[in-house]
Amino acid sequence: MEIESPVLRNQMTQPVRQNPVFNNWEVVAVGWYFAGRSSEVRKGQARAVNLCGQELVLWRDSRGRLSCLDAYCPHMGTHLGKGKVVNDRLRCFFHHWKYDVDGKCVDIPCQKEIPPRARTRSYPVEEKFDAIWVYPARRPPRPLAGFDEVAGKDLLVRFGKAYSRSCHHHVTMINGIDPQHLKTVHGLDVEMSIGITEDDQRKLIDISLAGGADGSTTFGKWVHRLLGPEYGYSMRYDHANNGFLTLMKNTRLLGRLPLPPLHMIFAYRPLGFGKTLVQPIYVTRRRRGPLGWLANLVCINLTRLGFHALQSEDGEVYDNMRFFAANLLPIDRPVARYIQYVNKLEPAPWRF
Repeated sequence: MEIESPVLRNQMTQPVRQNPVFNNWEVVAVGWYFAGRSSEVRKGQARAVNLCGQELVLWRDSRGRLSCLDAYCPHMGTHLGKGKVVNDRLRCFFHHWKYDVDGKCVDIPCQKEIPPRARTRSYPVEEKFDAIWVYPARRPPRPLAGFDEVAGKDLLVRFGKAYSRSCHHHVTMINGIDPQHLKTVHGLDVEMSIGITEDDQRKLIDISLAGGADGSTTFGKWVHRLLGPEYGYSMRYDHANNGFLTLMKNTRLLGRLPLPPLHMIFAYRPLGFGKTLVQPIYVTRRRRGPLGWLANLVCINLTRLGFHALQSEDGEVYDNMRFFAANLLPIDRPVARYIQYVNKLEPAPWRF
């Protein structure tokens, strides 16, 4: 059964204007999309993956270099995910045509001449945070983003359990920059200072919020007692499909002991009309020795707890939400800026 886009509901009584990119199920925007864990594609192995409705094949050569191609052999359309890596080339299972990392056919067993059109499309691929990321266009403006606080450091990475939402990922990503819900749901003071920095060339937007914690709720009391009266965090959006959240910025335990910031990545992947996959990734700077091991464990588990504390309270909202922004308030300035930022992204050559 075909799934109806949520934006189409209630149009006769509550019409919603379709955005060019934001919350638009018909557009797959360019960006680095999470395609799986690095460990899932071994040396000399090919693996099929469906990414935003596009059939792809990931494969490694004997030196561990990773490549990504459109999945169907341009000869008769055999899925290259069934192929084999031979002499650092991807060989089609059916007629043994071989392809290089650029998708060009370099060998046809039955003849020496290779037709010029015997090629399939290749895509930029990057490995970072122990994960594989694919960019659905020829040239990305830059590598996948990261966290400034741990840039260039040896990192410890852990993957949370992936889950789905019945909502567009552009909407679920707003969760971290909505000051009103920080007060109403989480008990954090809405009187927050807000900083917004946008980099059009690199397709990044950084939004930081800082303010006092309201001690009238359980969550607010926990924050106030452990971390003091001030609370701050930042969210970096990369092409509006990956969110890099940093918690506990400039925070001291019980007002004395400096605490390391906590980092988590929200990797989003649209699954089709009405469904989004969310992959949480927890990151911390790797520390050495027994005490370092303990600190690593504490940081990763605190990050995991922070994620579940936020998601458990917010998650149910997005499973029946039909987002529109007709009545945004001045306090919703981060949300409005984010929507403008998303609408400037370019559509990818992929479609559902």
